[in-house]
Amino acid sequence: MKIAVLGTGMVGSTIANKLVSLGHTVMMGSRSADNDKARAWAAAAGANASTGTFADAAAFAEMVFNCTAGVASLEALQLAGSDNLAGKILVDTAN
Repeated sequence: MKIAVLGTGMVGSTIANKLVSLGHTVMMGSRSADNDKARAWAAAAGANASTGTFADAAAFAEMVFNCTAGVASLEALQLAGSDNLAGKILVDTAN
């Protein structure tokens, strides 16, 4: 399954790592396509891992995990875009 993980922190990285280990293709989304934490995660996670903006990740995925900090969640979801999220499962782990 193609899965987006929005957020590059501990929660997002942990969930993304587990999903990749289970054989899913995961894109980690952040505000910037060249986010250093996201790129480091993708390099370590392997061929089923990629990075992009919140919008890139949401458009790519069949299922989306919101792993952003609670105070940033609304902005992250707005940046992901309602069209990119429409009809998809959204798991909110905002912390």
